Amino acid sequence: MDIPGGGTTADRITQALTKLFSLHDQFYGQSGLYNSLYAANLHVDQVDVQGGTAAVYLSGTISLGGVCDDPRAEGQIAATARQLPGITNAIIVFNGGPLVSEVGGISFPQTGHRVEAPFYPYWEVHGGLPIFGYPLTDQFVEGGYRVQYYERQRFEAHPENNAPYNVLFGLVGSETAQRHGLLGTPPFARAAQKNQAGCEYFAVTGHNVCGGFRTYWHGHGLDFGEPGFSARESLALFGYPLSEEFQEKLEDGNTYTVQYFERVRMEYHPENRPPYDVLLGRLTADLIPAGHR
Repeated sequence: MDIPGGGTTADRITQALTKLFSLHDQFYGQSGLYNSLYAANLHVDQVDVQGGTAAVYLSGTISLGGVCDDPRAEGQIAATARQLPGITNAIIVFNGGPLVSEVGGISFPQTGHRVEAPFYPYWEVHGGLPIFGYPLTDQFVEGGYRVQYYERQRFEAHPENNAPYNVLFGLVGSETAQRHGLLGTPPFARAAQKNQAGCEYFAVTGHNVCGGFRTYWHGHGLDFGEPGFSARESLALFGYPLSEEFQEKLEDGNTYTVQYFERVRMEYHPENRPPYDVLLGRLTADLIPAGHR
């Protein structure tokens, strides 16, 4: 595909892709190269350049010849974007999700968004609504990665990693604590180990996790196929503790006992019967970039 001249890198990628999508012959002229997108009707909504990554947002319809065309179609689009100097990676977001998906997805009318690959069935298998909440955004590209925000977590796709680490969670507990100016306060200072039953000390960050929060931490985790939930699985879901327990006035105007972890905020709600007396905070709404709220 010829590289258009003039304009920004994003403009030139848009022009090149628009030309690609205008080709509806199954083969490229006399070259005989196969065009897997010949039956597609795609439109470039937006191209964002983030470092060496081109975030390509498309809408329209796509009809492919079979599973062999799935990687070809995405490869054609990515290769067209990578022709531009400095672009080493391209992430395609089509109608708010992946370009092609063999695993399906699930829609949530409560928020008007879908959970699709690569985050579904990861969302479902590792906790679903109680752990992650509803999706608050479509998929988009942030920091060079495909992401999607949920009520309690941000999913990040890392295709460079082998499963199960091809999907990672954002450090939304840490980001929220920093955003609220809490990191320099006494509950976040390294603490001495508590020598009492029901407490566990995490020397890595210097904090104790006790009682119901400790039970909850060990009672949930990502499913790596290990018996019950191992510490490795719980750590992958919640991260290390960043604070001791303390009292905080939350978004509903009430004060609760809370504890911050790298990826979550645990809250004690005595008005609820167990096991719903420990809940995870809905932290991500304030972290979503303005253009995707």
